[in-house]
Amino acid sequence: MSIARTSAIPTPSGIHHIKLPVTDLECSAQWYGAVLGARRLTELDHRRPDSTLFAVVLDVPGLGTRLELRLDPTTATALEGYEFLTLAVDDRAALDRWITHLDTLGITHSPPVAALVGWVLVIPDPDGQRLRLYTTAPHGLDADRIEYASPWLSTGPGPESRPDDEDATNSEGEPLCLAARCTALPGRGDLLKSRLVTLARATRREPGCLAFRVHRSRQEQDAFVVYEEWTGQEALDAHHTTPHVNAFRSGAADLMAVAPSPEPLVPCTRI
Repeated sequence: MSIARTSAIPTPSGIHHIKLPVTDLECSAQWYGAVLGARRLTELDHRRPDSTLFAVVLDVPGLGTRLELRLDPTTATALEGYEFLTLAVDDRAALDRWITHLDTLGITHSPPVAALVGWVLVIPDPDGQRLRLYTTAPHGLDADRIEYASPWLSTGPGPESRPDDEDATNSEGEPLCLAARCTALPGRGDLLKSRLVTLARATRREPGCLAFRVHRSRQEQDAFVVYEEWTGQEALDAHHTTPHVNAFRSGAADLMAVAPSPEPLVPCTRI
């Protein structure tokens, strides 16, 4: 589509605010407060006429504008893994100070990654959306040191798979994808959903987790499908030994008529 330019283009006066979809307003507000020092502006809470809260506004030091957290679980789930915001830090030493801060809080993050120009640190928020810290000082590394293969560095879709490349196992360097279906006992669907959501939030903080999404059937309210994506088998094996997986197994065993049965997936295309 071709759009003709006008002779005079109006100029905005700046960014009014940034809006981010979330599944849990209180959880995300607390997370951004702990990680970025964000302060909730309660006078700007968004409420419907029935007083239902649907958005909160945060003042984030150094952001230059306000951050709105909008309650929108569907969009938040769809954007899991999306790199929605990149903040500038001075150099690698500044990035190391952020790592110390995050480690003190127990917040999952990537290692320092050699991106195209500078170092980048990736921090998944409670919904798995990726906040990034990028150094303004270049890393000065040769082009062959850029970590294109890092699961933390998005480089866009790769070339489409060839039919003869499609087999039941992921090749080296390719994400490992699975889907699992589970069914709750009659009347226990909401309880199982709560357990699955708790599991998903903890799992998405694991370093090797690229995606972990919980879906509920529209036709069968007691049926759920979980989609998983991992950096490889080692990450998946480590996941199965975590405390939150053990807690799910013990806490949800009496809620399910059919236990999860993961099925490995092979992408038909890479786009």
